[in-house]
Amino acid sequence: MERYICSVGAHLHYNDILIYRIKRRRKGEIFIMPAQSPESKHFQIEPLADGVYAAIASEQGYAICNAGIINIGDKTIIFDTFISPNAAKDLLKAAKQLTSHETASCVVNSHYHEDHIRGNQVFPPNVDIISTTWTREAITHNEPKEILWEKENIPQGIIDAQLKLAAENDLKRRRELAFLIVYYKAMIKSHPQLKTRLPNITFETSKLVIHGTQRTVELHSFVGHTASDLVLYLPEEKIAFMSDLLFINIHPYLPSGFPERWKESLSMAEALGIQTVVPGHGPVGRSADLSVMTQYIQSLENIVAKMVKSGRSIEEVSLQPIPSQFETWLLFFDNFFVANLQFLYRCVARESGFSPV
Repeated sequence: MERYICSVGAHLHYNDILIYRIKRRRKGEIFIMPAQSPESKHFQIEPLADGVYAAIASEQGYAICNAGIINIGDKTIIFDTFISPNAAKDLLKAAKQLTSHETASCVVNSHYHEDHIRGNQVFPPNVDIISTTWTREAITHNEPKEILWEKENIPQGIIDAQLKLAAENDLKRRRELAFLIVYYKAMIKSHPQLKTRLPNITFETSKLVIHGTQRTVELHSFVGHTASDLVLYLPEEKIAFMSDLLFINIHPYLPSGFPERWKESLSMAEALGIQTVVPGHGPVGRSADLSVMTQYIQSLENIVAKMVKSGRSIEEVSLQPIPSQFETWLLFFDNFFVANLQFLYRCVARESGFSPV
């Protein structure tokens, strides 16, 4: 495959050859990209280091979450597989084009949520899928119920969102509703071909190390967004694929998780010395985004604690404005801000012995 050395700057088109010039991660570092970058309506490829790529979900495509492609020399690792098998097929093609391997050698499922695992089925049977034991059990238990619920409710959800979009004038809210419709369509259009494929390799320790001929990958197990969240960390490059422990410029989903443990996990991840972070949703960021995520959780906890202390009802809590530092963040998945407040309200009320009204 013809390859070009790439340096700092913006991407250029020249004689139909796409040459990336990307942001410098460390002084003097250069990356290598194929002469023709993979293209997909579902995601955009962003190179992070030579052989390390983020697949950033497009708002118009059916990826929904971000993924990673990591060439470790003798094998290629895929981190998360999107919500749609069709998007995952493009991910597999991209991995083949970006590396010297005919297919991925293994897939990592960061956690059990549908937008990170439903592309598993497109990978050949000889490709191992790795997760924690807890995540495998959660997929086994939750996926049949989730798919059934989606089939019964998502068609009406699309109609409702389309009606809201037609009546909405605010540009930010229109963008959010448009993405919600894409998210719903990604679900229902994949149902006819959907076959849940479970991880076949699981582990229960806090860290699993995969040694390649060119680089080492560490899988760190944390608690936060769910009871089991894997972070893929490259210690040499100081790059971390954080999955849904980190959202950037998008409201996260707290109700499936453990806020206090989440903040602790972000602190432990930061202590690894991470420089570049790939969130589960949103653009590639820097280590400072980890503390911003912690601040988001803490800000909402502070709002709720004051409301519970003053005897306010959950309905009153739901009417609270978004804190100014987060008001530009996108509510891509309906109104996660209100859902987060309500969840934290119930948590704080239960701990304080206050009976929610």
